[in-house]
Amino acid sequence: MDKKEQQETQVENAQSPVEPQTPTQDADTNGIDTKSPKEDKPVNDNPSLTQAPIASVTTTKTASSWRVRLSILVSLAIAGVSLGAAYYLYQRVNEQQSQTLALKNQFNQALVRPKQQILELEKSQLKTSALKQEVKQLTKEQALLNDRVKVLAQRNPNHWMAAEADYLVQMAGRKLWLEKDPQTAASLLQAADERIAAMKDPALIQLRKDLAKDIAAVKAIKGTDIAGTVFTLDEIIASLNTLPVNRNDTLPEPIVEDDKLSDSIDDWRSNLAKSWKSVMEEFIVIRHRTTDLAPLLEPDQQWYLLENIRNKLLQSQLALYRFDEVNYRQSILVARNWIQQYFDLNSELTQDTLKALDALATLKVTKVTLSKFSSTAKLKQLTTYGELLEQDEGSTL
Repeated sequence: MDKKEQQETQVENAQSPVEPQTPTQDADTNGIDTKSPKEDKPVNDNPSLTQAPIASVTTTKTASSWRVRLSILVSLAIAGVSLGAAYYLYQRVNEQQSQTLALKNQFNQALVRPKQQILELEKSQLKTSALKQEVKQLTKEQALLNDRVKVLAQRNPNHWMAAEADYLVQMAGRKLWLEKDPQTAASLLQAADERIAAMKDPALIQLRKDLAKDIAAVKAIKGTDIAGTVFTLDEIIASLNTLPVNRNDTLPEPIVEDDKLSDSIDDWRSNLAKSWKSVMEEFIVIRHRTTDLAPLLEPDQQWYLLENIRNKLLQSQLALYRFDEVNYRQSILVARNWIQQYFDLNSELTQDTLKALDALATLKVTKVTLSKFSSTAKLKQLTTYGELLEQDEGSTL
C-alpha cells in the first residue's frame, strides 16, 4: 500500500472512531471465560483530525444548556406573575365580601326602626278599630235612647208646636242662605217665635231671646233683590230680538229723468250720453242718510251681535248669584255699550232697554255674613227631649 492510501485510511478512522471490542467468550471444555489481554486501539497518526469533532460537540451542549436555562427562567417569571395576580384577585374578593357584609349589616340596622314603627301602627290600628266599634255601639244606643225620649216627648201636647217652630226656623235658613231672601227669612223666624209663645212655658224664655236675636240680625241685612234682578235681565234678554238694528238697508233714490233712447239718428249724441250715464250708475250708487253716522251691520252679522249681548247678560246673572259685584257690573256695561253702538237710538224700545241697564248697573251686591241661628240648638233640644237642658255659661251643643 502506498503512502496516499495510508493517509485516506487514517482520515476515515478519525471520522468514525473505532468502538472498543467486547471480549469474546470461548467455551472450552472447562467452562472458563477468557478475555483478550489487549484491546485494539485505533491508530491516529494525525492529531488535528481527532480534535475537531470534540469541539463541535462541546459547542452544541453549551447552546442547548442555555436554552433550557432560559425556558426555566421564563416559566418561573410566568409563575410569579400568575401568583401575584391570584393574590391580588384574592385580596379584591375579600374586600368586596367585607363591603357586602358591611352594607348588609347597615341595611338590617336601617330596617329595625321601620319594622318597629309598622308594629306600633298595627297596634294603634287595632286599638282604633276597637274604639270605632265601641263608638258605633254607643251611637246605636244613643239613637235608641233618643227614639225613646221622642216617644215620651210626643205625649206632651205642646210637642207639635215645637216641631212646627223648628221647621219654620229651618225654612228661614234655606231662604236666607240659598235664595238670599232676608225679608222672607225674617218673617219665618217671627212665625216660629209665635209658635213658641203660644206654648206658654216660662222655661222657654231663653229660647225666645235667641229667636229675637236671630230676627234682629236678619232684618239688619240689607239684602239684594237677587230674584227681581234676575227676572229683569230675563226680560231684557227676551226683548233683544225686537230691538231695531242699524243696517245698511237704505234704498237708492229713484231716477226721475227720462233715460229712454231716441229712434232718430240725429239724436245720437243724446243717446250716447244717456247710455254712458246708465252704465256709470250701475257701478257707482250714492245713498243719502239723514241720521247720525253709526256702524252699519249686514243682516248676517245681526245674529252674532245678539248672541254676544245675550251671553254678557247671562254672565251678569251668574255673577249675581255668586255675589261678584265687579263682574256683574262689567257685564252689564259691556252689553249696554253694544246696544247703544249698534241699535237704533231713535226707537223707544232701545231707549227703555238702555234705561233698565243703567238702573241695573247701579245695583250693590251685598254678601250675607250670618252663618247660623242662635236658636237652632235649643229648638233641637226641645223637639228631642221635650224641654231645654241646663247648660253652663259659654257651653255649646
